[in-house]
Amino acid sequence: MHNFRYSGSFVILVIYFGYFYISFAVFNWPWLPVVLSFGIVLGLWQKPARRLIRKLLRSKRYMRLNDAIQILQDLNSYLNQTIRYSEVRQALLTAFDRLFRERPWAYYILQNDKYHLVKFSDKERPYDFPEEISLLPFQKKQTDELTRDLHRDSLIDKPVRDRFLKQNMHALFLFPGHNRIAALLILYPDGCILFKDAETRGLLEKIQKKAGLILENTALFADLEQRNRQIHKLFEVNEKILSSFNPKRTLDFILISLKSLINYDAAAVFLVDKRGENLLTVSSDGYPAEALEKLHLKIGQGACGWVVQTGKTHVLPHVENAEHYYAIRPQTQSQLSVPLIFNNKVMGVICLESDQPNFFNQTTVETLKLFATQAAIAIHNARQINVYLAKKELEHELVDAGAVQRRLLVQRIPRLEHLQISVSHQPSKLVSGDLYDLIRYDSTTMGVAIGDVSGKGAPAALMMALILASLRSQKVTFYTVCDTVYRLNNLLHESTIEGKYASFFFALISTEKNELIYTNAGHNPPIFIKANGQVFRLEKGGIVLGFLADQIYTQESIPFEQGDFLVAYTDGITEAMNHREEEFGEERLIELARKNRKLPVQEVRNIILEAVRDFAKADIPDDDMTLVLCKHE
Repeated sequence: MHNFRYSGSFVILVIYFGYFYISFAVFNWPWLPVVLSFGIVLGLWQKPARRLIRKLLRSKRYMRLNDAIQILQDLNSYLNQTIRYSEVRQALLTAFDRLFRERPWAYYILQNDKYHLVKFSDKERPYDFPEEISLLPFQKKQTDELTRDLHRDSLIDKPVRDRFLKQNMHALFLFPGHNRIAALLILYPDGCILFKDAETRGLLEKIQKKAGLILENTALFADLEQRNRQIHKLFEVNEKILSSFNPKRTLDFILISLKSLINYDAAAVFLVDKRGENLLTVSSDGYPAEALEKLHLKIGQGACGWVVQTGKTHVLPHVENAEHYYAIRPQTQSQLSVPLIFNNKVMGVICLESDQPNFFNQTTVETLKLFATQAAIAIHNARQINVYLAKKELEHELVDAGAVQRRLLVQRIPRLEHLQISVSHQPSKLVSGDLYDLIRYDSTTMGVAIGDVSGKGAPAALMMALILASLRSQKVTFYTVCDTVYRLNNLLHESTIEGKYASFFFALISTEKNELIYTNAGHNPPIFIKANGQVFRLEKGGIVLGFLADQIYTQESIPFEQGDFLVAYTDGITEAMNHREEEFGEERLIELARKNRKLPVQEVRNIILEAVRDFAKADIPDDDMTLVLCKHE
């Protein structure tokens, strides 16, 4: 743009010089009239003349530059007015389509710790681009520069980078969020106006920063909203399973619920016939009726037959020329198939199809797996001879809830230098209302959570899952302790049925600052024992989660120094009763912890649990018992 500007100025200078030369050298006019007439002409016609000359010089290129600036200005203004994830994403993709009509480009958005391809140039075949790019390289590299050259930069792994370089796509634009890169734009830059004009470059950088922040923030809230809707739908499906033993009605209801969460274009549930050779259509949505009537799938045939044969989930980002695919709809571009498994037996398959390529991601896979489990339960119950027995067994067989809960809880205790941690979790029944979590934020900071959900069984398990999912989803934003608990409370209040609540304690331990910051939402006060034996009860915070919305929670910071000891527990420990109906009590727990505080935390944990068992004289506790111990080394 500056080159054009200089060219226009040069032409105008030539005209000015010619005017004075002819006036003085040729006609020898007096200098006063010449200067006055020049001033009048300059005042009236300089800007129109400059614009005219610019247009003559720039022509088509000038129009392209103006178009690009207008597109970027419109996009920048739009980003100031919206915060919705879907609207921001669509606005970006529409603008890229207009800006890069004549060159290949690909746009990736961060989802579930990977960058997924969401849009690409229509001039390129979709399989020319990687479907996903790992987040790991972007965590290791410095990403202060918003524009990178893949020829010189190793920000993307070499195999993936080579695929782009083969298509001359070496310009990488980063869209940064608060803590990580939210999106990537990769394109063929040669001749692109964005690289030759400072104004367009400046506008694009503003858009990169603004859109990155919006995508990161709105993706988090969209994820929470999606989880909220998912929990509601799971509750509704559970109620349907409990109230109806007609498999067709239940499966139809599951497909309707999935439609509101995933927005597929066609779906079907196929069950294995009695002979175990063919697949029968039981429920469907979006398929032509005549096509399903003529359909006769065998085990091992097509994607659905392959899923039943292997018991594995199968994702087809692009069905064209896929090895395991049986075409029913000509519009289908991508497909997701999940087996229906009950008691390790494959009963059938649930299949979703989309008219968009690469439609199904990891989030939709996990959602469909949850509903596939529900569908398998519904089919199992419908096959029971006695409806009464089916209802009686439903609580024990529902989703193998105990196993689901154990997978949700921490499997491996994260390590932190100078911090000993030991945990015990003993459910009294198949499913538990107790929860705990350990979240490692960095090399010196650990999040410690413990809670107790009201009620038992599947509703308590689902509420526990919602709390853990919501807590972990806030890790990337690193809110304060009280703000984290505030957000959890509002989410539970909106997501759970009336009368359900949870006590909850959350703390951040920093071994670098020797500090513990906590908020207690109506939970049994954890015991904090100083190295010298002084005992404190951590009580500050607020009311239980999910009871009332918009509650204010306070947090307290206390020194956490070498030898200090934290004992967090649920009421199953202190309310364990002996045959005389006496409770084990908090005082016994405090004395045991204080007396043995210098021992390793694993030994202290075993001493406490053995003391509770000896007191209650019971191998299986009457209530869930959870114990979390942390000691500063």
